Amino acid sequence: MDEDLLSIASIFHTLLRGGYVLSHATNHQTALKAIKDERPDLIICNLDRRNLEAHRLVSTVQQTRAFRTIPFLLIVESKRDPAQAPEILGPKQYLTKPFTQEQLASAVQEHLDRKRQRQIS
Repeated sequence: MDEDLLSIASIFHTLLRGGYVLSHATNHQTALKAIKDERPDLIICNLDRRNLEAHRLVSTVQQTRAFRTIPFLLIVESKRDPAQAPEILGPKQYLTKPFTQEQLASAVQEHLDRKRQRQIS
């Protein structure tokens, strides 16, 4: 979930080249509908203090039993901003802007590999 069109285009370009199937949402409501309808393997979410919709989405997904196992990859503006502290939300990985296409692709693959391992175990 992201509202920044340049970020969205860059993420889509990188991941489509990697063969991933993507959906996009700009608000809590459409993101939850997409999650319910599509059951994604991973949710990439731009989490900054101005984007309260993103914070709400993370909270809702983590509190919804059916969605709780879907991992998040959070994109944050700064490691130092307490409002963005990833450890508060519990994801295993996050990317700090700016990041490279290789870092994005690697983080996505790592999340998907980790999810597959949990399913096998």
